[in-house]
Amino acid sequence: MKRLSRIASSVAAVMVVSGGLFTVASSSGSATPPMYGALSNFDVFNDTGDVTHGFEVELDGITPSNVLYEFGAPYERYGNPTVQSIHGGADTLITYASAYDPVSGSWLQGTPSPAAITTTMGHACWTGGSPNYPVLGCEHFGFSLSANPTNVIYNWLVADKVHKGQLVAASSSPTGLPILAPTWNVQPQPNNAAPKIQAVVVAPETEGAAMCGDAVWVKVFMNQSSSKANLGHLLSGDKQVPTKADPSSGGSNGSQPGSEPILIQTGGQCSADNGPVSSQITSELQLSKNSLSVTRRYEFYKYTGAYDSENHEALSEAPSTIGTLISNQMVALNLNQGAALDIVAPSVRITTKSPGSTKQRTFSVQFAAKDNLSKSFTYFCSLDRSIPKPCASGVTLTKLSKMIHRFEVYASDKAGNASKPAQIIWRVKA
Repeated sequence: MKRLSRIASSVAAVMVVSGGLFTVASSSGSATPPMYGALSNFDVFNDTGDVTHGFEVELDGITPSNVLYEFGAPYERYGNPTVQSIHGGADTLITYASAYDPVSGSWLQGTPSPAAITTTMGHACWTGGSPNYPVLGCEHFGFSLSANPTNVIYNWLVADKVHKGQLVAASSSPTGLPILAPTWNVQPQPNNAAPKIQAVVVAPETEGAAMCGDAVWVKVFMNQSSSKANLGHLLSGDKQVPTKADPSSGGSNGSQPGSEPILIQTGGQCSADNGPVSSQITSELQLSKNSLSVTRRYEFYKYTGAYDSENHEALSEAPSTIGTLISNQMVALNLNQGAALDIVAPSVRITTKSPGSTKQRTFSVQFAAKDNLSKSFTYFCSLDRSIPKPCASGVTLTKLSKMIHRFEVYASDKAGNASKPAQIIWRVKA
């Protein structure tokens, strides 16, 4: 069985905003309002022990038309992913991949193996998250969907040692990486009271009914806000990024909520030294009267303790079995009320003319952006396909080699919407 990422329980025509946010309808009735399923944004470390050159997500049971948004350029080194049908159109594959130079026989981009794996707060592994992003050994990915996949499989991609210029999954496991996403359930309350919000994270599925799945340690953090969450909130050091433990989170067997990590494992009759291990973490919150969104951050850690040789059950819940960080999920839910979110990307243009062919090895570039709402922008610049970096108009390029150069600039508005790149090409001659 492929790993099941349980995301939402129903599908209906309400808007899904970019960045892996969930949007639901608010109601005074007793029925649970419908919602779209979506995948959250997440940081994930390269734990393969090798340099990776891409990442893929297989979404079973949906078509490419169900993929509304993919996190891409200029926010991570691989740019925009490809989205394609697989398995005869039954499933969808989202692939982030480096370009390959057949002349030099090398990949142009790669995620290094990290010197150390540390907690990232869910928004550090991108071009604007940390100045050390190129060497951190982690990436930030995210998607919004208009339907629920039946299975979700994540994999790092490494160079195929047999076929040059091709990438293969780093793991031979049919279940891929243990990255989990929550199920949201919104429970309307009578008399127009604020709804109850429930989020459930289920442990990785298992291959056999008598076998326990891999155990995973989880920490949960939560924040609610009187404003709606958007992509910018999930990427920056914004006040909506949860830093406090979620007191409403607990394991299904009554595990200590919020302030303590919880071990989850599913399948078979799984238990540890303190009794049955939770198969899921359930977080329930009664929203405050004026709240329009709730954001949760899930930290997933490897279980390093021993397993039973017969049914693969975890044998210890000791804190010493908490291993390195697997991934850091950032998920947000917006109530379908109040002002609409900004989902329109700005446009950017380069105002400096190309010098064409020149001997000058220094060149300054001016650019400007415009948007339907934002008046200020964050710019990301890339020279000769390098990883985009934050920059400002008037950036000066120095020590230019004698070759053809390509400069690209992107603009990002306050909501995190990114423009298409504007580019300028010129040649530095001998």
